[in-house]
Amino acid sequence: MLDKKIMAERDILYAKVKTTPLRVKVRLVDGTMVEGNLHQPPSLRLTDMLNRHTRDNPFLAVTDANISFANGDNLQYRFFTMNREMIVCCFPTDEEVDQGP
Repeated sequence: MLDKKIMAERDILYAKVKTTPLRVKVRLVDGTMVEGNLHQPPSLRLTDMLNRHTRDNPFLAVTDANISFANGDNLQYRFFTMNREMIVCCFPTDEEVDQGP
């Protein structure tokens, strides 16, 4: 039987955190464009989310994603993980500015 300390640590590790989906566009180092939802924990800015724990947790979960590869191929995924070190830039889609005609 697991001791109480190990059980408590496991419960903290796998505790569900309420998050808010944030629709973003991401450019990766190879030119791939990803548009999908990152799930933002409360009171955590996008920049903090991208920069935190990169050594211990190098991947970000992305849901409902459209991926446009540099070679022109397009794929859609309900869920995938993205390596933070491959990100060139990331911005929320709700902050895009319409250029007009």
